Amino acid sequence: MNKVFIGIGLATVLIMVGGIFLLTKQDERLKRPLMGQEVKIESRNHVPDGTEIQYNSNPPAGGPHYATTAHAGIYDKDKMPADGHLVHSLEHGAAILWYKSDLPKDEVKKLEKIFNNASGKKIMVPRENLDVPVALTSWGWILKLKTIDEAKIKEFIETNNDRAPEKAPI
Repeated sequence: MNKVFIGIGLATVLIMVGGIFLLTKQDERLKRPLMGQEVKIESRNHVPDGTEIQYNSNPPAGGPHYATTAHAGIYDKDKMPADGHLVHSLEHGAAILWYKSDLPKDEVKKLEKIFNNASGKKIMVPRENLDVPVALTSWGWILKLKTIDEAKIKEFIETNNDRAPEKAPI
């Protein structure tokens, strides 16, 4: 019987220490400044699906959006969510990794590996009219890259994710 109580006590201590460690890491992340260039957001309004929306950045970093989010993960050209769904995911705290849709396959694979090794709420999507090979957005922030910079991509995703107006799942 004593062994059971000792085991429960040890498990409780381990859980508490782990929780404190995670809270400390989260606090450190939230103290870091957001990365990229700030984008002025005019509105957070929901608009009906299919409504044409003009954004003030390419790719969009916030603004009016559809009522449903795009789910986390990697998308390809054949199953692309509309910008209105992606922007709603930004409002929920997602960081989005956008890449030029004609990027060579080996570079897309490199981006997928970087994306998969970064933690947090995140989406990866191709974009037709991107003026740089790679861009990252979070709510109100954009970072455009002329080359694939693994450290900057990972840092943007991990720093900027879940720092948006709504704390909700995507």
